[in-house]
Amino acid sequence: MELENAKKQWVEDKKQHEYAVHEERILDWEEKEKVAAQMLEEEEQQDQPCSSNAASSTETKRRAQRSKQAIFQDPSLPPPRSSNVVKMTFTKTTRPTPARADNTDKLGPNDPERSKPMLKRITNPDAVDIGEQNPLWLKDRADKYVQVGDFQSAEAAYSAAISLDDDEYVDTIADRVAAYYSNRSLCYMQLGCHKKCESDCRRAMELLEEHHARHSHTLEPSQIGALQARMSRLYARRAAARAQLGNVQGSRSDFEDAIRRCAPEHEEALGIDMHKLGALELKLAADANFKAAEYQLALDKYAQAKLIDPTNSALCSNSALCWLSLGQMEQCIQECTECIQLLDQDSRVKPEQIGKILARRGSAYAELTQWQQAHHDFQRACSLLPANKQLKADRDRVGAALHRSAADTSFAQGDMELALAEYDNGLELEPEDPKMLVNRATCLLQLQQYEHCIETCVEGISKLETKPKMRASLLVRRGTALGKLGKYDAGLSDLKMAVQLNPGFAMSLQQDMEAMEKAATACQ
Repeated sequence: MELENAKKQWVEDKKQHEYAVHEERILDWEEKEKVAAQMLEEEEQQDQPCSSNAASSTETKRRAQRSKQAIFQDPSLPPPRSSNVVKMTFTKTTRPTPARADNTDKLGPNDPERSKPMLKRITNPDAVDIGEQNPLWLKDRADKYVQVGDFQSAEAAYSAAISLDDDEYVDTIADRVAAYYSNRSLCYMQLGCHKKCESDCRRAMELLEEHHARHSHTLEPSQIGALQARMSRLYARRAAARAQLGNVQGSRSDFEDAIRRCAPEHEEALGIDMHKLGALELKLAADANFKAAEYQLALDKYAQAKLIDPTNSALCSNSALCWLSLGQMEQCIQECTECIQLLDQDSRVKPEQIGKILARRGSAYAELTQWQQAHHDFQRACSLLPANKQLKADRDRVGAALHRSAADTSFAQGDMELALAEYDNGLELEPEDPKMLVNRATCLLQLQQYEHCIETCVEGISKLETKPKMRASLLVRRGTALGKLGKYDAGLSDLKMAVQLNPGFAMSLQQDMEAMEKAATACQ
């Protein structure tokens, strides 16, 4: 309690001190004001004019006062307005406004025709971010996605903006909505959706033409030039999309329209692109020849097309397929290599394109038994297309052949241990390869690992029931291993069964069977 009283007393003392300080300052200020007023009064007395000037000044003031009174006494003028509070109100509108504005679904009495609800009706308002209901915000976000190359996300954002703005009032904001369609067409082109790209270009051009017709009397020459440049880009983009769709005539017509509207510095580039349509016509004809199995005719037309457009990787790819069909592996490898070089220079290329060409070249290498190069191509193709199961199976098949080739080389050199290791690696990739199963059993037999040899033969015989000659080879090796272990009856039985499956073994196994039969009789 005493502590609280002391604290209260301290607060009161503080207040009194502050009050005394401020009171002293006020008194000091009043004193200074008095001194200043006295000094001003003395200066006015010193500068006071003569009596004639004072009289003239007094007369002037009186005339001004009479004139002022006469103006306010004029009956034709309204009386002065009283000093009251003026309240200002604003008509509620639903036209697109910033997020801070009041947007309601009810139309105001002064709304123009273009007014429309900014926010669309949704079942759960909390499920959609408020920014995602603003088309301008959506466009800005989509533009950023395009800058970083995320065309899938950009397409989704542009589509959302279009769903908000492209309605019955779109003619009043046609210029803005045309930009949505134009940018989305770019995304579709990058994503390979050429039909959708063509549709968006057409819609954007319709909106720009509507915008020009609506505002033609107010557009300045610079604005008309910018509008023509946008139309030129749209025509060029639609021409590219139509070319990808195989519509050569429509593409050529669009290129001509683009050249008529473009700036002079772009005419040459568009002319080159239009010239490449000749290569596209030859390619389409060559594709028809390929489907009809007329491979040489197709190759001739692909070669002519490459003279017009040497940077078209599809021409090399299709030529490689023709050479592969004709069994000309060297030419196929050459075309595939040229195609891969062109694709590596293109930053927009998709992994599927390179993976397909690598697999084709790998197949050609495999046909030439160049297993190392074939396995390298299949390995790279699998890294680009990890979900392709058939490609992985081909890679394992080629990898097994590569190990088998190395094992055969070691076997021929007499290095049985290294050969056995290579056969084991190959069988991990291709467990039912008959040659490797037989050769592995041979290695084990040479290394005097008879028990392991018998196990390998048993496993192989169960897997090769549809291949009697390979089963006969395994029976020979198992019979030999059983004879080395002193199981002459079982070994002799395997040799006889091998001769039944492959009578060609009869001569070579005759001495072995006789020796094993004598050994079996001696043991009895």
